[in-house]
Amino acid sequence: ADPIRLNWRQVTSASGPVPHARHGHRAVAIRELIIIFGGGNEGIAEELHVYNTVTNQWFLPAVRGDIPPGCAAHGFVCDGTRILVFGGMVEYGRYSNDLFELQASRWLWRKLKPQPAYNGSLPCPRLGHSFSLYGNKCYLFGGLANESEDTNNNIPRYLNDFFELELRPGSGVVGWNIPQTKGIPPCPRESHSAVIFNRKDSRKCKLYIFGGMSGCRLGDLWELDFETMTWNNPEAKGISPLPRSLHTANVIGNRMYIFGGWVPQNANVDHPPAQENQWKCTHSFSCLDLDSMEWTILLEDSSEDKVNWPQPRAGHCAVTVGKRLYIWSGRDGYKKAWNYQVCCNDLWYIDTEKPSASSQVQLILATTNSFHVKWDELPTVERYLLQLSPELPVSPCAGKPAQLSELSTQ
Repeated sequence: ADPIRLNWRQVTSASGPVPHARHGHRAVAIRELIIIFGGGNEGIAEELHVYNTVTNQWFLPAVRGDIPPGCAAHGFVCDGTRILVFGGMVEYGRYSNDLFELQASRWLWRKLKPQPAYNGSLPCPRLGHSFSLYGNKCYLFGGLANESEDTNNNIPRYLNDFFELELRPGSGVVGWNIPQTKGIPPCPRESHSAVIFNRKDSRKCKLYIFGGMSGCRLGDLWELDFETMTWNNPEAKGISPLPRSLHTANVIGNRMYIFGGWVPQNANVDHPPAQENQWKCTHSFSCLDLDSMEWTILLEDSSEDKVNWPQPRAGHCAVTVGKRLYIWSGRDGYKKAWNYQVCCNDLWYIDTEKPSASSQVQLILATTNSFHVKWDELPTVERYLLQLSPELPVSPCAGKPAQLSELSTQ
């Protein structure tokens, strides 16, 4: 579908216990529900928060079982109604390689103990890694490890190892594996993005990795072809986004949408800055057409209309519900202590495509001066335009719905 004119909208007047602002959290969607876990600001958050996009309500589910400790910059994926959490920072300087499963239909947590890979190795404790689901397997790439045994003396080590975690149907996992890949893999990094793109017209499925941090922030694009298990550094047309980390990437249709993150103050990407104070948060918004491999800048930091779109941020979460992209919270770039950042406490969404047409309208009941019609409701559609023909068709027998004119969405 062709992209429409993009307009961000802020969600207001939500009811229920709104979670406090944070960064380093993660989110997934199950139908109309957005589920958020972890992250933090003044300490790491332990609660599981859920937002209902239909009713505009937040709620705290009554979880039970092996409830995990709060964590930040962790892996978070959804497979049907189960959610997997891997790794992350549990306190300053202390990282995890624990794996937890949440059965969202019962809000039941369970700690899993997967078998190690064939050579006996397990992924080391880490944060800022990517954790992506394809089929019945999760793919773990990169992240940041702490080489020091003293949590107060952090010795960072950037990773580019690649693990595969096989899932059991419904619940549980089999174990870790180190898949054999070809080609040159991406360099070590953390706080990058990773998405899965499955082409509808073929069986080809690819993993795309963009950006991240490896001593300096990166702006490179990588793909892994699951059919051949070959890494490639594809060339993309158009103007690519600035190097960045702590951004988000989401696939809707055949496009990968990149929002926010840390970017250089100076747009001269040939000489990226080394000093931390030469970087800033952004609210730029770009997309990559994964069929034509062409970048498009949708919204820039230099754009004039900055009132009706989210303020710059990094470490936020982004999740898709249908063709709609939601972002929530994140830090605004004002650097303070690691556990006390200035964070955004706002929820925004953007419709990336015009909603598809609804089903045919049916006439349920007609009287002299009124009629009752019905159609299937579409998620994320806020209003409908009902067009009536000059003469309404009359139902030939009572109780049998008659067809009306078509319905369009706005």
